[in-house]
Amino acid sequence: MVCSVKAAITFSSSPSTFDGALSSVLDHLQERVGLRLWMLVRVSGGKAVVLGVRDRWYGVATGEVLEWDDLPFRAAAEGRAPVVAPAAAGLGQLTVAPHQRRRVGSHAAVPIVDPDGGLFGCLCGMDPEPQPALAGELPTLELLGRLLGTVLAQELEREELERRVERAELEALTDPLTGVGNRRAWDHIFDAEEARCRRYGSPASLVSVDLDELKQVNDDRGHVAGDALLRRTAQVIVATKRASDVVARLGGDEFGVLAVECDETAAAALAERIRQELLGAGIRASVGHATRRPGTGLALAWDEADAAMYARKRGPGRGATARSVRR
Repeated sequence: MVCSVKAAITFSSSPSTFDGALSSVLDHLQERVGLRLWMLVRVSGGKAVVLGVRDRWYGVATGEVLEWDDLPFRAAAEGRAPVVAPAAAGLGQLTVAPHQRRRVGSHAAVPIVDPDGGLFGCLCGMDPEPQPALAGELPTLELLGRLLGTVLAQELEREELERRVERAELEALTDPLTGVGNRRAWDHIFDAEEARCRRYGSPASLVSVDLDELKQVNDDRGHVAGDALLRRTAQVIVATKRASDVVARLGGDEFGVLAVECDETAAAALAERIRQELLGAGIRASVGHATRRPGTGLALAWDEADAAMYARKRGPGRGATARSVRR
């Protein structure tokens, strides 16, 4: 089943983009190397998000979320086992998709490294039958893995530059009272980051902050004091967030933080820091956070962060950071 590999790959779509390179590599592997499944997965938070796939057996689809621990090639991708396993008969029935359990007789996995040297994901293949000739394809698989890693690094660098340009362009879209982004700026950045999450399987999180006493301050001390409270709140959040995060005032007394490349653990820590810094500044606020889950989106994560914030506002221990509300 496994064939010798030609030296050249003809790129389909746009060769200068990660999507184009990935599509061409998967087409090439399916046609020239064999194996009934080839895919590239992004590894994040114990999950493997399928960014691209060519499948004739296992029923895996682009965008599907697999359990990283369940995949037979995890050790190879993490550098703890050989890249190719031409005969994996001892593996038996293994979970390769949430809805199916099918035999894995051979597999291969080449790690894809991100620009910081961490594991972005892996280019991997599986077949229900042993494939003895797979061992001879190791140089080609490693070459294709380096190719994808190079294209990815260049594209992620461009994406980061685009993020900076977006933030610079949106500096004019600020809330005149607090100086942070307004709702229009938030919506623009929100949509752009959702597109990146879908394309690269990147993690992102949201923090919702709502003041507990703005109405009382306005009633008791006047709107000048209320405006001062809003400005002080914005200053604390901006000073506490990470450099890459976006802050916006979304309503009368509500602020949002969009944290890019931020998983659940980091989001919880960020929300807690914001709560503590606000408390230290004498500002009572309710804080909720949530992390985007692969296959859903930032819109649902924002609903969850907002729900967590309001649950904390209504419940005991008001002002403490709430964990995400899961639907």
